[in-house]
Amino acid sequence: MKQSILMSMAAFGLIAASHVCGFGSSEAKAADPNVLTYAIGDEKTVTLKITGMTCGGCANHVSIALNNVEGIISEDVSYPGDKNTITYDPNKTSEKDIIAAIEKTGYKAEVITDKKTDKS
Repeated sequence: MKQSILMSMAAFGLIAASHVCGFGSSEAKAADPNVLTYAIGDEKTVTLKITGMTCGGCANHVSIALNNVEGIISEDVSYPGDKNTITYDPNKTSEKDIIAAIEKTGYKAEVITDKKTDKS
């Protein structure tokens, strides 16, 4: 008797969990506007030199500003550090927009380009 009660409870738990989590539901769900979606491989990465930061709080201030820019996938802003890496969706933002967001916080940002050139 105990075994059948436990099995019934386990089955009920699985059914309840499937409906709460959305599994087993045939309803179409609208896309969550708070979820970042982009095609894998579409992202671009830019390396910036951000000047004017004097502490970790400054780096946090820049990170918060970047997280408010639509299209930023990830950012690695740290103090001290001359190289700060930002990955973004080029369909939603640009290097120019990223730099503008940083400069709006009071810091200077410039793209670090690879200095390797062809000697031909």
